[in-house]
Amino acid sequence: MRYDYSARLRDDVRSAVQIAFRKTGIVSITAVAEHVRVRNLAENVALEDVEYLVFQAAQLIGAAIEFDGLTNFDGVAGLFVDGLGGDDGEHVIAQLDRPGPATLQ
Repeated sequence: MRYDYSARLRDDVRSAVQIAFRKTGIVSITAVAEHVRVRNLAENVALEDVEYLVFQAAQLIGAAIEFDGLTNFDGVAGLFVDGLGGDDGEHVIAQLDRPGPATLQ
């Protein structure tokens, strides 16, 4: 596990967690982490490390957390919702079609 993450990566994690929680009420750890990791490929950070950062950020704001993996992950199908991002046209994780019950904490 690395400990010297960039400010951009940490900011991306924080904003993605806040937006996912605000839009759906639940933070899907793996889905949000994969979204952040893909946006920051140049940093070469492992998904597990980003998941840990997402988990910490979600706990910090008291968000409900979902630990399901990337089941039904066809690239980005079903995970990105248009219009949730910023002015630069980015997409933000908002998993809306839940096939089963969510794990809440």
